[in-house]
Amino acid sequence: MTPAKLMVVAYHKPKGLITTHADELGRETVYDRLRTLLPPQLARVDWHAIGRLDADTTGLLLFTNDGALVHHATQPKTKLPKTYRVLAKGLLTDEAVAQLRAGVPLTGGLGMSGPAEVIVEGYQTATTWLTMRIAEGKNRQIRRSLLAVGSQVIRLTRTHVGGVALDLAENAWRLLSQEEIEEGLGYRAHGGSGAPSRRGPTRRA
Repeated sequence: MTPAKLMVVAYHKPKGLITTHADELGRETVYDRLRTLLPPQLARVDWHAIGRLDADTTGLLLFTNDGALVHHATQPKTKLPKTYRVLAKGLLTDEAVAQLRAGVPLTGGLGMSGPAEVIVEGYQTATTWLTMRIAEGKNRQIRRSLLAVGSQVIRLTRTHVGGVALDLAENAWRLLSQEEIEEGLGYRAHGGSGAPSRRGPTRRA
């Protein structure tokens, strides 16, 4: 049998969808929505999300038909960066930002967060806009990190996975090019085997 061609779909996830194949409460999942958007030949593909976004988080979510790519992109040693735009409650101090950059204790027994790149984009009334780039994917990590410094997330959007940028309207999708997979995600499948490239992702965030 000829190995399936490696494919990756980029999708702009709206608020409210669950990143799971099936929900015991009957809520709409990203897979339910994706099947209504894709043409029939793609809707039949066995897609797997590369990482997760919680129901309240919007932005870039990638899907692939290659299990080895899922492993490559989500295992800690790959250190594939994910970038988020965050609206945080309160006017964050320099000390709080420094703590986020160095790593903070996370609730839920998740230990310390790793170092993060944090850029303060600006302030509004009692809120702070941040760009945060992390290289790990602990459960609700951005939300837990803000809680650790006495703030909380008001709005959260993932804008990049590796070097792949969100360039879609909400609820829209597109297929990634081979170059985006290889350069943006640092991955090259060889002969359908899904073996990762040794080259790291190009960071364009």
